[in-house]
Amino acid sequence: MEFKEGLGWKACYDEERNLYTAHRSWRGSYHLYEINKEIYDMLGDEKGDGYYNEKLIMKGRILFESDDDYYTSPYYYVRDEKYHELAPWSGAKWIAEKTDVMDKKNGIVNKFPGLYLCCGTSKDNRTRMVYGAADKEENLRVETDTAFPACSISKFVTAICVMKMHEQKMINIDDNVNNFLHSWKLLTLDGKESDASVRSVLSHTAGIIDGEDGFCGLRMGDPEVSLLDILEGKTKYNNRPVRAEKPQGTAFEYSDAGYCVLQLMIQDVTGKAFEDIVQEMVFDGLELENTFFGTQKNIETFNKKMATGYDEKDEPIPGRFPLVPDLAASGLWCTAEDLLVIGAEFIKALNGNSSMLQKETAQEMIKPVENFTWTGLGIFLNGEDTLVSKGWGENGQCMMKIFTQKGEVSVAMTNKNPGVDQSESGIEWLVDCYKYFI
Repeated sequence: MEFKEGLGWKACYDEERNLYTAHRSWRGSYHLYEINKEIYDMLGDEKGDGYYNEKLIMKGRILFESDDDYYTSPYYYVRDEKYHELAPWSGAKWIAEKTDVMDKKNGIVNKFPGLYLCCGTSKDNRTRMVYGAADKEENLRVETDTAFPACSISKFVTAICVMKMHEQKMINIDDNVNNFLHSWKLLTLDGKESDASVRSVLSHTAGIIDGEDGFCGLRMGDPEVSLLDILEGKTKYNNRPVRAEKPQGTAFEYSDAGYCVLQLMIQDVTGKAFEDIVQEMVFDGLELENTFFGTQKNIETFNKKMATGYDEKDEPIPGRFPLVPDLAASGLWCTAEDLLVIGAEFIKALNGNSSMLQKETAQEMIKPVENFTWTGLGIFLNGEDTLVSKGWGENGQCMMKIFTQKGEVSVAMTNKNPGVDQSESGIEWLVDCYKYFI
């Protein structure tokens, strides 16, 4: 192909097809034309009022036009359905795709009171976008430091902490979890101590099954629920005692209760509160200023930055957000940008360039579990190069994808329970279309 170009225009001669095409673009508008040899030969001279070349191109047959003047929503018109075949060199197809993406994005964004989207490779190379309200009643907009509920993405952070302890030889993930539990033991249904390993608990294959109505419903101001009460099923928050109900490795059972076991293990081994250990092992090193686990103390500290949660009917959650005592499973709050930083650091760890985790430790987390190849340790696997962590609670929905080969991370966080999973609510689509937002 042979090209000519100047300010605001470009033309192409396709020798194989003896075809001439050209585009002109200015201040958000883009027009693609099929032209003839005579016009092509005349292009290149600047005469008269300076629009000589553009006027020549406009004598051709228009194939595609679009406009994005920053005052109206972007739009495009396809004048010839074969426009991309005639001018595959042009940016017209990309413009059409991006416009379609932006239209769909706006439709998804409008479903949620507030939304925070962040995508890129690092804190210094990322795009972040905030939309809507952190609190509709107070007319508070979402800001770049607004913290959203990360819900079950908490498990990924907990798994990093557990693997750090394994790395430091505080525990061994292939040993029985009961070896590291001192204040409580994981039992089987017949009352014997379970032989489930730490690894199996991390991968949801320890045979621990959540109750149908568990881990939902506490409100700010409700009586405090202890971790031991949760594990013994003594409260309405979890009325099913946590037991290894199946032999480890025989079934995949997604389990908040299992991560309560890990939370207790971390506390028993270190002698410190779970939230303090994660702060020391993960958050401090990454300098995350808007990431925390939702203890009463942290809620009092960060309250003004926390997004109010909304239910399926767009009604605010009583007390603004639920109280979540199972911190390791679903108690994380953060910004989408901070989650991106964690994901980006994990990619660095996989490549041996991080102090958060050693290369071998990080790679162990993404090794497919035998018989359950979609799960790793605290993270899920989607093909060879995509890691997935997602959360969904009564006050929000979120998702993170880590693209290991590209070295990119995409995160979307909201403050509403949409009533359907991420694939139906549009959150996964937003995360997948990150390339259009970078």
